[in-house]
Formats: sequence, C-alpha cells, structure tokens
Amino acid sequence: MVHPLEMPLTDRSALAGIDANLLVALDALLAEKNVGRAARRVGLSPSAMSHALARARELLDDPILVRAGTTMVATPRARDMQPLLSDAVSLFAKALERKSRLDLLNERRTLRIAAVDFAQIHLLQSLAICLRKEAPLVTLVIVPFGATTFDELKSGVTSLAFAANRAAGMATQTLAEEPFVCVARSGHPALNKRLTAKRFAALDHVMIAPRGQMAGASDAALKRYGLRRRVALVVPTFLAAALAVAESELILTCAERSARQCAGWLSLSIFPPPIKLPPAALTMFWHPQTEADPFLAYVRGRAVELAAG
Repeated sequence: MVHPLEMPLTDRSALAGIDANLLVALDALLAEKNVGRAARRVGLSPSAMSHALARARELLDDPILVRAGTTMVATPRARDMQPLLSDAVSLFAKALERKSRLDLLNERRTLRIAAVDFAQIHLLQSLAICLRKEAPLVTLVIVPFGATTFDELKSGVTSLAFAANRAAGMATQTLAEEPFVCVARSGHPALNKRLTAKRFAALDHVMIAPRGQMAGASDAALKRYGLRRRVALVVPTFLAAALAVAESELILTCAERSARQCAGWLSLSIFPPPIKLPPAALTMFWHPQTEADPFLAYVRGRAVELAAG
C-alpha cells in the first residue's frame, strides 16, 4: 500500500479523505515518540492522541511507533517519512498563517483604485501622500470609476473603489456625507428670481455620470414633486461639468465641497437646491475576497482616517 505522502503529484485523490489534524498529530508523535508529550504539544488529550495514532496506523498499514524497552521508537517507514511530514505540516501552517506584522517599507505591489472624481480630489490625493511616506515601494494607480469597475473588483484587477454607488456582493463602508448644492455661472438669469422646484426643473442641467447613466438624486427628488428636469449634458467628471457651467446657462447639482473648491477660479455662484435632497455619500467598497489582505486592510483604514479628518 502506498501511503498518501508518497503519492506522485498526479495521484493524490486519496488525500481528500485525510483529516489535516491527523497529519499534525502524526508529526507530533514522530517528534516526541510519546503519546502524552505529543498530546501536550498540540493541545490534545492523551486519549485523543492515542486515537489519532490508531487511525494513522490503519491509514498507513504500519505500526509507526513500537515499544523498545521503556521507550517508543519509530519504525523504518515512519523514520523515512518524518522529515517529509514535518516539512509538509510547516508549509501547511505557513499557508494558513495570516501575516501578523505588515512591513510597509518593503511592501511591493501595484495598488489599483477606481474612484469618482470627488474621491480623487478630496481623498485620494491625501492617501497618495500617505502611501509615499509609509509604503514608498507601492505604486498607486487611480482610474476613473466606470462600467467595468464591479467586474474588476471581482476579478482582483482593482482592489478598492470609491463612489456613491453600492453593489450586491461587495463589502462597503460609508466614509463621508456631503450636502448637495446647485451651481451656476455668476450672472445666470435664474439667480435673479427665487428658484422654485418648477423653475429648477425647467432649467437645462448638466449631470455627472461616470457610467453614463441618465438619472440621479435630483431626478428621484423631482419625481416626488411630480416634476421632471431636462438633462442637456452628461459628463464623466466634475471638472468637465464645472467648466460647462462656467461657459453656459447650464445648472449643476453636486456635492458642496467640490463646488466650493472651484467656485472662485471659475466665477461660479453656489445656492441651495429648491428641493429636498439626501446627502451625497462617498462609499468605499471592495470584494470580500480581499478582506483579510493585511496591506489592503491598512489602506482601507487609512482612507477611513483621512475621510474623517
């Protein structure tokens, strides 16, 4: 009978029936050559270790340990397999072991993050500075949040994403909430009168939609008023929307912090929306398969800290 540890790589189907705990127990038995000491070594009771020895003997069709006077000695077959078994158990333990101490200074990898431009402007620049200081060998690649982002998270091409969206099957954490404001060019005719919901809906709007969608928070809110706005322009980034607003009669509804950042140099006017809107949420999400990655856990933690600060 060929025991599983002596099987060629192409014939290991029998391993499916072997309990990994049995291999650990057998490794301890061959190292200690004493049931009691082997039991203490792996945290088993003596009776459980005796049972493991019996199972191993049956599996290998070999006594494994035999009495020689007052001690136990390994059989020739057991002596031959001991170094292989010890190495196998050590490798198995290393494969299961999570990296307990993250060595950021020597961490080498490319970190790909997909993000809407609100996150790129207000969060990821700070994160990039942190990474350059704390993990200088990591290359940070920031790509626009788009239609393929969810698939890229699932495949592992992208590690993290930042957007307002949520997706089934993704782990998420809300990092920040911002009130919505409206933005128009200075001197826009709409600013001369009180802006009602009806007048707001009648204006031409520009919409920021990284994935090209044609409806957003304003549309859902207007629907509750029995109104519908006209979206005249859809762009993928805030900067494109702000430039369009600065040079036209278009109106933009966006997160307040983004609006205030460019209002001065683009000569834009900011005013509250005439409809009730939920806050704009910035959400971080990732695939659960990366949950235990120590480096990605560090990055997520840093993102939370930076968003809070």
